[in-house]
Amino acid sequence: MKKTLLLISAMVLTFTVSAQILETENFNALMVGNVGTVFDATTAGQGNFLTFSDNGAPATSTSNNAGNSNFQIASTGATTNSFDLTSPNAVGGVRFMWKDGGMGTQWAGRTVGNDVIELEYTFNTGAATTSRGNFGVRIYSAAGNATVGYGYNADTRVLNGIAYLNNGGTPGTFNINFAAGGLVLNQNTSYTIGCSYNTVTGEVLWKTDASTASAGLPNTLWITSQVPDELDFVSFASQADPNAMPATVANASASTVSFDTYQVKATATSNLLSTEEDQFNEISLKVYPNPTTDILNITSDTQQFTTVDIVDLNGRLIKSLEVDTNNVTANVQELKPGLYILNISNKEGTVSRKFIKE
Repeated sequence: MKKTLLLISAMVLTFTVSAQILETENFNALMVGNVGTVFDATTAGQGNFLTFSDNGAPATSTSNNAGNSNFQIASTGATTNSFDLTSPNAVGGVRFMWKDGGMGTQWAGRTVGNDVIELEYTFNTGAATTSRGNFGVRIYSAAGNATVGYGYNADTRVLNGIAYLNNGGTPGTFNINFAAGGLVLNQNTSYTIGCSYNTVTGEVLWKTDASTASAGLPNTLWITSQVPDELDFVSFASQADPNAMPATVANASASTVSFDTYQVKATATSNLLSTEEDQFNEISLKVYPNPTTDILNITSDTQQFTTVDIVDLNGRLIKSLEVDTNNVTANVQELKPGLYILNISNKEGTVSRKFIKE
């Protein structure tokens, strides 16, 4: 196995790896009405979806609307449907919906090199409401952590990123703000958004508009090697927070958000909300010599690079080059012998390559 890996790494990498669709649904083939017949996740309903809904612990919860009707297929036109998710109507309770069996098997069988998982989906924010329901879509790891995703607050219309991160040595799930005061969306408006996680480097990215660049975080926060296992639609309701600015009250009503379509892909590089012609062209990308003792060349016949980062297998940034060229020469003579990851970026995305320093 070790010899095989070394031989592969030594090749000049001029091939492209096609993205693979792991899971997708537009709900158009499903029947209008309840998704499932039970809401305890014991039996799959329409589209092979499992649904789970509860009102929370009686001692702390005042929610009482858990049921099959929380998960609805609704008609949006002559041939189109949406999935409508309803939040708890008070404090406490959760809603989850996911494909029976998850997508762990599909991820395990992906093409070698497709180490980035991407999620893209379209949802409608709905009408103005005082409900403090929170709605999102998340990719969960095999360990049960919310690796990457989104959360949307119905009352404030603020959209947040979700990620499992390393905060000073303590891992946990965190909300990510996209703007000062929060990214506020318009009511009754459909948005197509995306996010991705690189299982090799740990990089997490979010893209809320196809015309803007993806938003990311410092690599000191990244956690590598989380194994994607399941995509979940999620909803819950917020409790009162007297320490918030301004202070918030407890949720007292339900709200509903509509989802039109979603898709999960395994790909070699993050190309969120992009068409095929927009994507980072890997066909012309060359990294050589590999292995190397001193100089590493990164070239492309068709595209300019903006950043070239070298990180070790623990995700630590070793060297970073800000460039504006299609031909980069990196001096790696000072690096200790070993295997490193090269992150090559341009305005369309990032490609990860491994190289050996001898």
